[in-house]
Amino acid sequence: MYKKLKARIAQNETLLLDGAIGTQLQRLEVPMDNTAWAAMALETHPDSVRHMHAQYIKHGVDIITTNTFSSARHNLEPIGLGGKTAELNYRAVNLAMQARERYAQDRQIAIAGAISHFGILVEGEPGLALHRHAVAKIRNEVTESQARRNIKEQADCLVDAGVDFLILESTGNMTQREWLLQETDHLDIPRWLGYRCRLDSGDETPRVGYGSNTSFEDGLKLLSQYKVDGVAIFHSLIDDTSAGLKVLSQHWDGLVALYPESGRDDYTASQRDYSEDDNVTPAEFPEILNHWIDQGANVVGGCCGIDVEYYPGLKAQLK
Repeated sequence: MYKKLKARIAQNETLLLDGAIGTQLQRLEVPMDNTAWAAMALETHPDSVRHMHAQYIKHGVDIITTNTFSSARHNLEPIGLGGKTAELNYRAVNLAMQARERYAQDRQIAIAGAISHFGILVEGEPGLALHRHAVAKIRNEVTESQARRNIKEQADCLVDAGVDFLILESTGNMTQREWLLQETDHLDIPRWLGYRCRLDSGDETPRVGYGSNTSFEDGLKLLSQYKVDGVAIFHSLIDDTSAGLKVLSQHWDGLVALYPESGRDDYTASQRDYSEDDNVTPAEFPEILNHWIDQGANVVGGCCGIDVEYYPGLKAQLK
């Protein structure tokens, strides 16, 4: 399936990636967990996870992402599910496959296996990352060696379960991003490397992560050391993504995927806070994506906050 995806891109087709997982599950009234985030739903609400994938497929996406961003062993152990790590990761892939089989019809839809360092505090940015609410539960429980083993374990499960490629969704600094690369380097499967880009007030230089001083440009030097098939800017605000794309286009001539977030504060909250406003509306979203497509993006979609509400008719509006 991945070769077919790449062939379509080679023919100048823009592919649509799915949107938020956790935010959409919140909309389906599935409670989130501060430690395991949306991964809890694999145990408590598997039918809702399958339904979420089906909703995106019905709205024309070309790629769906497994609900595994936060389903590594270190995410599941604090909530008593560590012994089911392999089972839940296999289940996540199977739920995506079931939705594809039932609703894709004759369309080519790839399944991306998501892996992150969510919940790993060692060498990370614990005061600024999304898992800050869970710090008390997991502090000092995960060493670097354990974190690396957990990343490898999860990657092996996803590949064995049959994902078409991996997305290494790194929101933090360069150290943990390199762990994701190193612990998946043994696998014979395409990988996209994700970066969270940010613009600080008064600073025009896009930087990596939530609080790292590393410039995005310097962060891209990592690409020369590993075999990566695509680079994604994700979980970044609209303006930050635009700034990152300008830098990326100067240093990378491969596949580019962009899927921004909407700037909410309730992503890991148990329930969605409907009093919060998103910083981009569904009506504005297509124009933003088309601007990025004009600048070289091959794959576009949404991250946290940008859920199914943004997807009706979106595929038809893309260039």
